[in-house]
Amino acid sequence: MYITENQYFYPMHLKEKICYLALAVLLLSCDQKSKHNKYDNEEGTDTTETTTKKTTAKKPAVTAPVVGERVSGAAIVRTGPDGDPIVSLLDYIPVRCAPVKKDWYPVNVDFDITPEEFSKPIFRKGRKIKVNGVAAGVLQRDIKLPVSTNGQKMWATINGYTEKKNIRGGTVVETALVSYLKQHKGRSIDDMQPFIHNFKLEEETTLKPYVLYFNYESGIDDPSPLYRLALVCQGKQLIAVLHARPMEVDGSTSRRLQRNFTVNFLNGIDKSLKEDFATKFNKFITSVD
Repeated sequence: MYITENQYFYPMHLKEKICYLALAVLLLSCDQKSKHNKYDNEEGTDTTETTTKKTTAKKPAVTAPVVGERVSGAAIVRTGPDGDPIVSLLDYIPVRCAPVKKDWYPVNVDFDITPEEFSKPIFRKGRKIKVNGVAAGVLQRDIKLPVSTNGQKMWATINGYTEKKNIRGGTVVETALVSYLKQHKGRSIDDMQPFIHNFKLEEETTLKPYVLYFNYESGIDDPSPLYRLALVCQGKQLIAVLHARPMEVDGSTSRRLQRNFTVNFLNGIDKSLKEDFATKFNKFITSVD
């Protein structure tokens, strides 16, 4: 049996095959569109190429904690401001910085040593140094250095000065916190967790009902360092920033405390809460050696 259609004749079974083929093409086209939409990160891929690389969305990388400041590009540690070179350091090597003085940071850095060097800590110019097993720089002079051990590893400590420009601003905890608070409007503990993680802040619950997330001073100026910076939280909310080094926190009022500390209370914090924290902190900090 034949059916006339647009002046052409098709056997019935041939027409059915054509319909099935058209349907298959349509389904295949829809499937390809749905795959493309599923991976929205593929937008902008050049579709004229015969082969393209598929990319899938990646979870945000968890950054390694920043403990101490980091070198920017490269740095020379000197005997004093504009002094003689002690060591040249590579990019992103961790150092400890005391408060900056006239665009110079007092710094120290620990590097790995051998048992022989621990017994005789005289180091020669040109010696390559490593920090935690990673290439870190080269000594620029012969020098005798203090050494230490924790029973598992041994290290020597270089003390000196480096220019402010040699330190990455984003690894200076005060600078980083000011920037973080400007970029993130939430003030809950959950909102602050990325910052707490990135700077490996410790938790202190002595001053109940307050919880402090803090780090210590570098220890360069004081072998028994106190707090450097602390996030003061109460009821799962950030209420203040406690600090030993100068910093300005937008949307806050500052108050001087004992032992050269300053606390910046966020706007809207009840006066009685401010008084309570200040009283408890002053009593606590004056009892610490």
